[in-house]
Amino acid sequence: MKLIQQRGYRWLAAICLVAGTGSAHAAINNGAPLIQASGTGSSGELYLNVWDALATTSYSIDLGTTVDDFLAGKQLSRTWSLDQKFADWASSTSDPLTFNVAGNSSYLGTGNANYGVVLSRREGASAPGGIAMTTLATWTTKVRDRANALNIAQVAQNPGATATDFEADLSEVTTSTFPTSYFNKAWGTTMSIPGWIGSAVVRNGETPDQNLDLFFVHSPGGTVLGSTQAAFDKLDGFLSLDVANAKLVWTSNVAPVPVPGAAWLFLSGILAALRLQRRTVAA
Repeated sequence: MKLIQQRGYRWLAAICLVAGTGSAHAAINNGAPLIQASGTGSSGELYLNVWDALATTSYSIDLGTTVDDFLAGKQLSRTWSLDQKFADWASSTSDPLTFNVAGNSSYLGTGNANYGVVLSRREGASAPGGIAMTTLATWTTKVRDRANALNIAQVAQNPGATATDFEADLSEVTTSTFPTSYFNKAWGTTMSIPGWIGSAVVRNGETPDQNLDLFFVHSPGGTVLGSTQAAFDKLDGFLSLDVANAKLVWTSNVAPVPVPGAAWLFLSGILAALRLQRRTVAA
């Protein structure tokens, strides 16, 4: 099971990956009308990919958080605890490891400002500007297709599994021998997007682990043409992968809003007045 912690709140996301024919298996919500009817459905889920290029094997997990939900709480730091499958996989891999995160949310159509993708980018790498909506459409397809490839690989490895069970959270290991694997889909460090430095390297000897920035690249909303410029929102924080402790961490740089001292004084005054009223009634 994956435990998601967010500033004192905890959600337990059930993950059912029981092997065997007829068992329920999870899938990543791809956030696109390929499976869901256009204009209906729900926002796609964020997913993590980690791979060992030397051994040509990768680990992927559905983080159980939709693009919409993450953006709504982006100012809050949170931790995703990865599963035992990740710990077992990481212990058998060579150094270094590379990771990235993505999520698609194109089910609403280009006229909606929530149409777009969340993409990781190596911390400090400048983001390209001047992306047209036609280009963004291809990016949403890349992220959607990667989610679909993982879902198909899940079905291939688990007879009786379904590629549309979005309630549970997918977790799987793929290798270069699978026709729908990470490597044969040429996702790689650029996420199949030319010039996009979408991945970071960890566990690389004496070199410090790299972190990831997150961008929400989306429609400006309203009436858009293919040549209309997409909006680039850099989220205020960074992602880090703690391989040793099997955790993915989003650290928000947004400081919590302090409660003004005057508000505390006002509240204290109300409480004091209530206590005095109770004593008067009791007398």
